[in-house]
Amino acid sequence: MIRLLDPPAFQAVPWKNGGGTATDIAVSLAADGAVAWRVGTAAIGKDGPFSNYDGVTRTFTIVEGPGVHLDFAGAGTRTLPRDQPTRFAGAPAPFCRLRDDTPATAFNLLTGDGLARGDVVICRGHSAGEPVAAAAVHVLLALEGAWSVTADGEAVVVQPGAAVQVEGAQAVTVSSAPGGRAALASINPD
Repeated sequence: MIRLLDPPAFQAVPWKNGGGTATDIAVSLAADGAVAWRVGTAAIGKDGPFSNYDGVTRTFTIVEGPGVHLDFAGAGTRTLPRDQPTRFAGAPAPFCRLRDDTPATAFNLLTGDGLARGDVVICRGHSAGEPVAAAAVHVLLALEGAWSVTADGEAVVVQPGAAVQVEGAQAVTVSSAPGGRAALASINPD
């Protein structure tokens, strides 16, 4: 199944600390109502602590802006440039500092420990379709350029700022013209 996800349907929520907003693109709930996985973006407007997400693994990727520094209590600092996915436990949460005091936007994959696991890659435009690693679910957010996504022979075009969710497909390929850029989350149940 392939489904376009339109930006007007995305749910944006201000952070409790006032430092930014979180926007859900796609969410899956477990049978008990717990979040199995969540894909979205976070607009980071100023330095501040992330929220604690006990029992969650984050895969965090800056997709706009020069990057951030994440300070982990007792575990040092990770400096993250644009387009470099990094994975870390949801708790204890790091403190985020903007690089060059410039706002940033992150693409986030949150997976419930014991419920799901996943990876994020940044795709670059090529003239030919590239096969995507097998997974139960793929969520692609078009960052730059229009993207063609084909799943088991069914194809859709994803415009910049929009997303697509693919479930249960045996073969998935993505393509865009040179200069295209997309964030792709691949998710499997645990």
